[in-house]
Amino acid sequence: MKLLNKFLFASVLALAVTSCAKKGCMDPTAANYDSAAEKDDGNCDYTYDVPSEYVFTDGDGNSTVSYSGQTARMDMLSEMVSYLKTANNDPAVTLSASDLLAMYDNSYTGWSDASLVGNGKQLKSKTALGDAGIQSMFEGWMNAAAAATPSSNTSYLQDPSGLEWTQVIEKGLMGACFASQMTSNYLAGISSDDNTTIEDGKYYTEMEHHWDEAYGYFTDATDYPTNGTDRFWGKYANKSYLEDNIGSATDIATAFRTGRAAIAAGNTADALAQAEIIKTETKQMVAGMALHYLNDVKAQVASGTADQSSINHSMSEALAFIFGIQFVTDSPDMSSADVMALVSQIEPAIAGFTQSTMSINAVIDQVAAAAGLTDKKDDF
Repeated sequence: MKLLNKFLFASVLALAVTSCAKKGCMDPTAANYDSAAEKDDGNCDYTYDVPSEYVFTDGDGNSTVSYSGQTARMDMLSEMVSYLKTANNDPAVTLSASDLLAMYDNSYTGWSDASLVGNGKQLKSKTALGDAGIQSMFEGWMNAAAAATPSSNTSYLQDPSGLEWTQVIEKGLMGACFASQMTSNYLAGISSDDNTTIEDGKYYTEMEHHWDEAYGYFTDATDYPTNGTDRFWGKYANKSYLEDNIGSATDIATAFRTGRAAIAAGNTADALAQAEIIKTETKQMVAGMALHYLNDVKAQVASGTADQSSINHSMSEALAFIFGIQFVTDSPDMSSADVMALVSQIEPAIAGFTQSTMSINAVIDQVAAAAGLTDKKDDF
């Protein structure tokens, strides 16, 4: 009997202690975090403000944003493209295959920006999530560009069929490297990232950093689109034919800032919703660029006065953006097989292909339908 009474007393005491435990929000990332709370009441407040610029700091004013590796890779591609363009309209210039390949894997030591030398960053390893076959395609284009004999009859360095290597390398890497890393790598894995522990020696969590790295492949400007519209996706998203028709620059930048604010507030659900917006908008941005250049080819062919080199230039850009569709998210609008079927149709004989408006229309219809842009296909 005494044992039973002791048991009952202990149970009542434990219940009393439990019921008296201070309740409150125990998540330190919430707006109403209560450091004295001993039991979470399930009412954490994750209200947050979305800043007008991509600027985020901790409670001590330290920036929690870091995407220097992405800026370095954009700088590498910028220098590579500038080098490729030196062979345009100048038959005296020949390119070095070894230099192009070294720029690609960053074994290059001649960067004008010395900070790129040996910094451990490269374009090749980030291409198509490490797919060796796709990486070899880019290296093949680089070797072919270097082996070509520049002609005084064209403004662009093109192969006999009209393929312009500068365009397929630059725009191709925008898709296979930048858009792929942004959507298929960083945003695809954001849901499993840790957002509670500050990384050693840093001011950000794993989730914050990976979100920032995704942003860095879109633009390296914190005040986009005031700045950051001079190259790559930051440039093309802000073009009137994308911004006015599907709001690429505004929608992607807003979703990035909103998602990052949600992460800082501990609201993972909102961040994941914004990640889906970015993925969808990126798919349409890439497809919209392909449609723009296909429409440009149509207009040039219809005019009957366009220079064939200029037509090939636009067709090469269209091909490169089509090529990139397969790398946007782990569920792209067009499969690799469908994309490569178009690429294999266009690449070997660009000059002959561009003479057929019917063939161009067929490609436009296929790309537009896949991206959900059929009603806007003629507007880009």
